[in-house]
Order: sequence, then C-alpha cells, then structure tokens
Amino acid sequence: MTDYIELWKRSHWLCNSAKTYATHFFKDEWQAAVDYRGDQPWMKILEKSAHEARASGKDTIDTIQHTLGALYEINKPQADLLERARQQITNYLLDGTYRGFGFDRPRTLDTGPVLIPAECWKGAVSWAGNEVQFQSLKFNEVRVRMMREHLDPILKKPFEVPVAKAGRPTVGPAIEAAFHALLKIGEIDPSASQKSHYPKVRKWIESDYADLNIPPASISDKTIHKFFSPLFKSLTAPSNL
Repeated sequence: MTDYIELWKRSHWLCNSAKTYATHFFKDEWQAAVDYRGDQPWMKILEKSAHEARASGKDTIDTIQHTLGALYEINKPQADLLERARQQITNYLLDGTYRGFGFDRPRTLDTGPVLIPAECWKGAVSWAGNEVQFQSLKFNEVRVRMMREHLDPILKKPFEVPVAKAGRPTVGPAIEAAFHALLKIGEIDPSASQKSHYPKVRKWIESDYADLNIPPASISDKTIHKFFSPLFKSLTAPSNL
C-alpha cells in the first residue's frame, strides 16, 4: 500500500494553491494585478475612499457603497486571477493531472492522508478551510500535488516508513528559515519590534516553505517568538554592534 505522507507534506495547502498557481502560470498578469493593487493596507484604502466620498458631499449610504466599491475594484484583478486559478486546478484534479491528499477521519498519530478520488472535486470545496466534501465523504487538511504523477520525483524513490513522534512536527525550522531569508533581503529591522516582523514571517512561509503540517496563518505569535526571538536578539548583541 502506498504511503502518502511524504506526498502530502510536499504538496501545497488547498488554501494556498490558487495563489501558487496564479503567480507561476499567470506571472505577468499577476504582477500587473499586484502593481495595480499596491501595498496599501485595506483599511487605508477604505479611509481614503471614505474621505473622498464625504468631501464630494455623499451621504452615509453612498459613502459606504463608494468605499466598498473602491476596495472591490482595486482587489478585482487579483481576485479574478485567483478564481481562474481555482477553476484550472479543479479541472486538473478532475482529470487526474493533479492529485489531492487529505485526511478522511479525525487526525491522530496513527492516521495518514489518503488520495482523494477525482470525482470528489465535483462536490463542495472549501478553499479557505482546506476541506472537500462529496456525498458522504469528507476530507480535511487537504493539500494539492500540482504535478503529473509520472513526473513526480517522490514516486520514483522508495518510501521510508516515517517514525511516529509525539505531537505535531515543529515549525521551528520554517520560522528560522524565514528569519534568515528576510534578513538577507533587508526585511529585518533591529530597531523595530519583534512582533512587527511576524506577518512577514507567516507570508514568507506561505510562499516559500511547502513542507509544513499546519497553515502558516495558524502559527501563533507565541510560537514564532520562541524561535524568532533568539535570532532577532543576536542582531543587537554587543558583538554585532
């Protein structure tokens, strides 16, 4: 019987798969959409739009509609590309080009992921929740292997039986890798607070570290602090000043 744990670990979370696909296969369009969106936080966009609406004499209802419309408009190019990506990924999962893996029962130390039958992708798919439901079947913690089976390097080598460990695998290596990568590109500011860097850590892990058993968004500040803090503090140690 095939052991799917390594395939599952080396695949993309369902919630991240559309962005991964879009940034790779719609590269130029995605970059244009990112440039169009800019790097303004959504709250800033709403505040700016609301100020413009009030300045033009719009009432409360019209102001709300105007601000929401502005947010929708600026996010629309990226949203459209993500929807195209989700549709294409679904098509590939239905015809077997891509494969999905997930858990068909509550996960325990003895539970392994299973290959999700292609027809299940005709059912209800929760992209944000990493879940797929079809008739009486339900799969959670779903990941997508965006690679043709005959080209998959993992299938070309013998599977090793994993050694069971208590609890979930540590996310420490991912957090430490994120720190070093961000430091290299100048995104670590020793004069800023540690916590201000945590969103960057999660974002980097989401984009560049596929081998993780939990979605990056669910990594707590406390967990990030545990691994990030010693590295961050080393930047201001006397030997580094």
